Order: sequence, then C-alpha cells, then structure tokens
Amino acid sequence: LAAAAFWLLVWQGLSLLVRKPLLLPSPIEAAKRLGALIVTGPFWVSIGLTLLRVTAGFCCGVVCGVLLGALTAKSKLMERLFAPLLAVVKATPVASVIIVMLFFLKRDVVPITATALMVTPILYTNVLKGSRSADKNISEVAAVYGFSRGKRLKFVTIPSVIPFFSAGIQSAVGLAWKAGVAAEVLCTPKTSIGSALWDSKTYLLSEDLFAWTLTVILLSIVIEKLLVLGISKATGGRKND
Repeated sequence: LAAAAFWLLVWQGLSLLVRKPLLLPSPIEAAKRLGALIVTGPFWVSIGLTLLRVTAGFCCGVVCGVLLGALTAKSKLMERLFAPLLAVVKATPVASVIIVMLFFLKRDVVPITATALMVTPILYTNVLKGSRSADKNISEVAAVYGFSRGKRLKFVTIPSVIPFFSAGIQSAVGLAWKAGVAAEVLCTPKTSIGSALWDSKTYLLSEDLFAWTLTVILLSIVIEKLLVLGISKATGGRKND
C-alpha cells in the first residue's frame, strides 16, 4: 500500500508539473471519472463481455496446452513436429497475430483466439517439463508393482505436473488479460473495454482513458490474486490427500 501511495504521489506530481489535463490528468480526476463510470450500465456490460472473452480464450489455451504437453511428453516425434509452430507463436508479436486474424475471423472471436494462442505455449511448455520431471524412484516402484496406466497417471504423472501447471497458470493469466484487451483495442468489438479505450483515445478523452486503464489494472490484479489463491488451495488440498 505504501509503494502504491508513493507512485500515486509521483503521478500527482507529474500532473501538476505538466499542467495539461488533456495530456496527463491527475489521479484524483481519473478516480472521479472512474466513479462516474461505475454507476452506469454500459460500464459493467463492457467489463462482463471482456471478462467472458478473456476467460473463454484462457480456458481454450489451457486445454490446448495441457493436451499438447501430454501428447508430446509421450512422443519425441510429436514434440519435434509441434516445436516450430509453437516457436512461431511465441515469437510473433501479439499485434501481428491479431491483425492477421482480422482477415479470417469475426471481431468478437479475435480476442478469444488471440488469448488462447498466447496461453497455449506457456501451458504446453510447463506440462511437458512436469511430465518429464517425474521422480525416477517412484516410476521404478510403479513399474515393479505393475501399476496400470490409470494408477501411473494418478500417482506418478499428475503429482509431478501439478507444480509446473500451477506456475504456468500464474504466468499465463496476466498475459491472457493483456492479449485479450489488446485484441479488443485493435478489432474494437461492440461493448468492450478495448472499444472504450479506443474511443477515449480517438476523442481525446484523457480522463476516460486513464479511468478505463485503472479498471484494467485493478481487474487484472484481482483476477490474478483470486486465481493464485484458488490454485494454492487446490494443490494444497491435493498434497494433504
């Protein structure tokens, strides 16, 4: 809280130094505008639809990443086959991916797809590493006692993957949020946070721009904290079992 207060004071000082609210409104002005937006219906509809798109893309990316990681963990050939494609996805700027997708997909679908593409390589890499980091001693015990595939999955693979999976989720959630909002800014679907940011820039509504940016930051922090808390409880519960 003290660190946040410090940077708010820096922001306030810069605003007083510039003395041009059009370029840099003060945190008080941005907070007032945010307070005015909060009581409007379109504000919450925009947040809800953006959350829906980002969540859908995030879930798709997690599923694809886990499936690819599990598939390539069992086959070196499959790993080599998918390696160039995933390398291209990781190296390509988000803006380029979004612009290319605009040629083929509807505006409302682009944020979902862009989010999924950003999340998939992270989960893929983590699940693959986790699958191959299984304790050799436990694997040997499973082989000696003739564990079935189901038991191997439950007692060997999943426990070794969970820490890597949790780390991947925590890394991906912030990137997913950024990619989703960035996609909305570029493709401007109706009623979204990205469209509101674009309109604020277009019509030089600096207070609105900063208010919506604050909204994005606060939502990102809250979502990440809740997700990390949920993962921590889930993995902790599994360890106790």
